[in-house]
Amino acid sequence: MKNLIYAGAFTLAITSLFSSALASGKPGDFNASHLVKTAAYPNDTTAIDATHKFEVHVQGKPLAELGIDLPEGVIINDGIEVKNQSGEKVPTTVSINDRKATVAFSQPVAPETKISVFMRGVNTPRYEPGYTPNWQYQVYAKKVGLNGEIPLGLARIQTYPL
Repeated sequence: MKNLIYAGAFTLAITSLFSSALASGKPGDFNASHLVKTAAYPNDTTAIDATHKFEVHVQGKPLAELGIDLPEGVIINDGIEVKNQSGEKVPTTVSINDRKATVAFSQPVAPETKISVFMRGVNTPRYEPGYTPNWQYQVYAKKVGLNGEIPLGLARIQTYPL
């Protein structure tokens, strides 16, 4: 019994040394950019020249560039376009080499901005009827003042058979 009391007191003493971090829910409270939404238009598996879209919520430091790993067999024929939350086109320079797309912004994207990335004219490999593929694009960010790419996560695009 005595050991149990000592163990409880020790645990209480250790936990009181660390302050708890509470999220306030205020804009800018979370300092990491992240993926928000994904979609495909049209979203059927046999669509030719579809549009795959994902959104990025920019937080922390301004965003200078996005890197997108393309799934095997996916081809983007009509380029990549970026728009802000107001629907205005964001000036970019886009390059697609093999299975990697790079979107460099003419001006860094400010924190607390949501941008939508539209990959237009997406053609995917054909699959047998009844198969429901998920297209997963690994997305990276380059921030102003930081070296290297920061992984933002997987933009998972779900398609369905007709």
